[in-house]
Amino acid sequence: MPINKVVLIGSLFVILGEVFFVSMGMLVKYLGESIPNHHLVFYRNVLAALVLIPLLYKQGFHNIKTRHIGMHLIRSLCGVLAMYCFFYALANIELANAMLLKLTGPIFIPIIAILWIQEHVTTKTILGIAVGFVGVIIFLNPTAEIQFAALVGLAGGALAAAAKVAIRKMSNTEPTTRIVFYFALFGAVFSSIPVLAGQAYVPTAKEWSLLLLLGVVGTCGQFCLTQAYRLAPASQVGPFTYSSLLWASIAGWFFWGELPTAQTIIGASLIIAAGIILIYRRNTNAA
Repeated sequence: MPINKVVLIGSLFVILGEVFFVSMGMLVKYLGESIPNHHLVFYRNVLAALVLIPLLYKQGFHNIKTRHIGMHLIRSLCGVLAMYCFFYALANIELANAMLLKLTGPIFIPIIAILWIQEHVTTKTILGIAVGFVGVIIFLNPTAEIQFAALVGLAGGALAAAAKVAIRKMSNTEPTTRIVFYFALFGAVFSSIPVLAGQAYVPTAKEWSLLLLLGVVGTCGQFCLTQAYRLAPASQVGPFTYSSLLWASIAGWFFWGELPTAQTIIGASLIIAAGIILIYRRNTNAA
């Protein structure tokens, strides 16, 4: 059977995007040892906006005009809050575990879509959600002391799902560059509030270079995934988003000596299975 080159290229874009996101996670985990979380979120958004300026200049600034500013605000607020949660989890739990909690979004997306945009519920949807939450329960291990940072990371997954549903509501009229631009713009505005209200922190020269790299890899990751989903159906390339767990596990072991437990592996396997079920379900419904 011949290989579909478009799907192959799309899958490679997803994998590359996840490499960028894991690299971003590594930078956040390292910088989080000295830079406060709210400062990291602020610098991430401001520097991402600066990275976008050359692209907007090339395409023309008239392309940022929108009639859906309210939806952009909702998407940006949910996205920034998710970023706060994700960055906090990265600083306080294992890298691979934080990446896994970030990937719980597919479990929450159908729930939010049902409540918000009255999306149709199928048996496969219910199955995927059930399998996913069993995996989350096993991962969190409620019989022991649940890590607060893990719950924050899970909340980040739910907030990221809400942001994606907002993108779905305006995807027919808003191009990718416009959505990314308003997220960076409003994200910088929202995240500046706690920075201005709190104690000042001035990064060192080394930290500035790493913060700039943080903005670059985060933006590159977004564009890689966007390109992937433009090239091929989500059901065929979406499951490759879970490759980030492999890269995060390798990086966590190599740089921080982190090793997953058997319970973590079981929970992660169920969450991944649920995500694949729900990604495929969304794609077939959209066809």
